[in-house]
Amino acid sequence: MVEFAEFERSGWARRSGTYDGGFGAMTAGLHGRLLAEAGVAQGVRVLEVGCGTGRLGLAAVGLGAEVVATDAVPEMVAEAGRVLPEVVRAELPGLPFGADEFDCAVGAFVINHVPDPVAAVRDLARVVGPGGRVVLSCWDELTVNQAQGVFFQAVAETGASRPAGLPDRAPFGPYATPERFAGLLRTGGLAEVEVHRVGWTHRVGPDHWWRAVLTGTVLTSSLIEGQDPATVRRIRARYDALTARWAEPDGTVALPVAALLAVGRAVGPAAPTGAAGTRTGDRRGKN
Repeated sequence: MVEFAEFERSGWARRSGTYDGGFGAMTAGLHGRLLAEAGVAQGVRVLEVGCGTGRLGLAAVGLGAEVVATDAVPEMVAEAGRVLPEVVRAELPGLPFGADEFDCAVGAFVINHVPDPVAAVRDLARVVGPGGRVVLSCWDELTVNQAQGVFFQAVAETGASRPAGLPDRAPFGPYATPERFAGLLRTGGLAEVEVHRVGWTHRVGPDHWWRAVLTGTVLTSSLIEGQDPATVRRIRARYDALTARWAEPDGTVALPVAALLAVGRAVGPAAPTGAAGTRTGDRRGKN
């Protein structure tokens, strides 16, 4: 667990300045649906975990929400602080907030990067008030996510060996199906759990996408960067051949993206809400 957490933290620290314009832009295809499922609107107090460079939090601010964003990586906190009013360095699990402090919590592709997924969900359920929603996303392993999967396929088809020192599997791995993802949220203390399959298309130049993944991911880039130059060239050639099937007339590729979106409610009787969805008369202080 500790080795996985350190691998993630150090990897994302190196990517803090290069993540947003490439891989981060692709993940933003889910942000509108994620915020809608969370009920984000004017005056709603939102916790975002694993905020990265702040794209999701900024979208929530645009809807009039009061956003507190967190990330475990100091470099990402600094990046997000350029666009968000309140960013806190915090681990998940281990959030430095009191019980029932937020109206909802959102995390875009962060649960697959935490060392203890069950404890992470319990922590989110703790800080969200009764009836509030916790909404999390992960990649859909049962539906081919070609935007990222094409890199794993290219590595496999060239017969490249896995570089030494990489984690064998993320702790979230066993939960990456709709049924198990739902079970994770229930085990973490959430009720009325639903998991939705969501897909979109990411249109991007193939050269740009190659650079974006190598400079905007941790595990995927490590699989390629750990190879010798000749092997990297073979992987790139296979990547070019694989992405050609999605080629568009303008030179871009239309890559299919597939994700799971899990929604659960914090337990307890729901408090009265105003028109904006916040609890009437409830103005929680900030820690």
